Amino acid sequence: MRFYRKKSSEEKTPKFTIGKKKLPFTITPARRVKDVPAFHQGTSIPVKTKEDLKHIVEEPCLKACQQLFDKNIETMDSGCNGENCSDRAYIVINYDTLDINNKRVADDMVQRNTACFIPKSDECVRHYFNQLYIQIAVSPQEFVSSVETRLSKAIQGFVPQQKIIKKMDPAQIMAMHMRAQSRK
Repeated sequence: MRFYRKKSSEEKTPKFTIGKKKLPFTITPARRVKDVPAFHQGTSIPVKTKEDLKHIVEEPCLKACQQLFDKNIETMDSGCNGENCSDRAYIVINYDTLDINNKRVADDMVQRNTACFIPKSDECVRHYFNQLYIQIAVSPQEFVSSVETRLSKAIQGFVPQQKIIKKMDPAQIMAMHMRAQSRK
């Protein structure tokens, strides 16, 4: 014996519309380093959220820079594009804003030759801070996803820290400019 449930007036039969068929997802081809456009905005754009990085960081470096942002580690520069740096991907970290644990990680990276330390100089205001330069070699034909993975692996030793803000001392900046002018 079969029992049939009587449909209530609230239950409606689904209605189908016939029209242009849409795919449930879009397949985008994997991008290569040579296809990544260069960002020319510079570093003067303020970064308040992780999403802001999308406007100033090139695609191969974005994931690693966002991971560093989540750990409150200040990045000063990065790059990997098909226009002017298709042979490397790099991230520059403000060494002066690292806590003691992350300075140990940075020093260890320098000892293992996976990064180099750039001491501050009198060249310009941008070089007022000590910097840690992390670089990996890439090929213009390499996939962006591969570069993202390798760069993320290179910075994985850093740990979350309290945000440390190192401000530029105006008197030191003026002295730096005066020394630079006297050398000319």
